[in-house]
Amino acid sequence: MKNGVFLLVDENPYLLKELEGILKKSGIGNTLKANSADSAWTLIRKQPCHCVIASWEMADMSGLALLKILRADDKFRMTPFFLTDAAFTKVKVLRAGQAAVTGLIVSPYDQKTIQSKLSRLSEKGVPAIVQKAQSAVDKGAALMNAGNYEEALAVFEGLINESENAEYYYNIGFIKTSKGEYTEAIDAFQKATELDRLFGKAYEAMGRTYKAMGKHDEARKCLQTAADLYMSKEKVEDAEEILNEILQISADSLNVFNSLGVLYRRKGDLKTSLRHYTRALRINPDEPYIHYNIGRVYLDMKNHEKAREYFENAVRIDPGFEQAKQVIQAINLGRI
Repeated sequence: MKNGVFLLVDENPYLLKELEGILKKSGIGNTLKANSADSAWTLIRKQPCHCVIASWEMADMSGLALLKILRADDKFRMTPFFLTDAAFTKVKVLRAGQAAVTGLIVSPYDQKTIQSKLSRLSEKGVPAIVQKAQSAVDKGAALMNAGNYEEALAVFEGLINESENAEYYYNIGFIKTSKGEYTEAIDAFQKATELDRLFGKAYEAMGRTYKAMGKHDEARKCLQTAADLYMSKEKVEDAEEILNEILQISADSLNVFNSLGVLYRRKGDLKTSLRHYTRALRINPDEPYIHYNIGRVYLDMKNHEKAREYFENAVRIDPGFEQAKQVIQAINLGRI
């Protein structure tokens, strides 16, 4: 790892310089620096980085948010990522762990501590970074592409025995599905999502496996989760494809029509958004959030009277709907 490129991210120039100096003393001279998470995200897409060390507390985007963005991208899913902070609370430790952080570093920095963490990283290796693991992953993928599923399965199962990894279980699930072994495939996909709860592809594959088994309720739930994850990552086209697939399973799904309404509103296609929200409303006329969402679309259309009508419907159904009340007040006062 010492020969790799380390990306250091901190809006505090003093701490950034201090960290760079410690790494140089530790034999790591190839570093890139960014003074914001946004700049770091731009850099890492242009320049391959072998490790990221980022401050948790930054104004525009936190280090944790940057970590989640990287983990959501297949290219950077296994890139070692350390978060730094002056004090890690239990909540922060849990949130960092859930986001698959490699390690935590307390600032101000201590050279021995940093050297220890980086040396352990080198010794234990990180899947898809260490040559041995990368070689096995490449071998397994090549075997899958060649249709040698049994051999590929053995490779990925061997990797799991060394270090559990969501991507490995996903590949095993894919192989099992290709062989028609659906129950085993579901077990593998479930394990992948347990290890990485943001693994949209695993939920998508699991949903399609359930669909092949004729278990439509389970399929719909998994596909909806995949679509929600894709939408949260701004993968609109992937989300749209899955949502339309869910409609083939269940033509009266409230959540699907609502999600499609959200999706098309984000795309700026307000008429299509309104059509999907209206279909959701037909399924459940007493769902306040659907009325609220339709009101927002009418606001975007500059039709304040129609917007007020739907916001008032939302409040009538749910008198405690504060967001709807606030928008009504803003319309009445001419602030919108």
